[in-house]
Amino acid sequence: MTESDAEVARILSTIPVRASRQMTATEYQVRVAEVLNLLDIEAVGDETGVYYGEEGVELEDQPLEAAVRILIGRRFGIPEALR
Repeated sequence: MTESDAEVARILSTIPVRASRQMTATEYQVRVAEVLNLLDIEAVGDETGVYYGEEGVELEDQPLEAAVRILIGRRFGIPEALR
């Protein structure tokens, strides 16, 4: 976890979220990609990971990407395969 990710995790820890169910690794990757696409970050998720468009994730969007992963992980749990 980078320093930026740690700061995002600290801020997000103040938001109460309860896990609803455990997702598979593929479901998690697809869900992350779906949310990132809603935020105009080009991403595709499959069983092997999340893949970004040709430009990748801009530096200014990296905290947003980290926040999406953390919130989805808190809501649905992070699959063992991805820990």
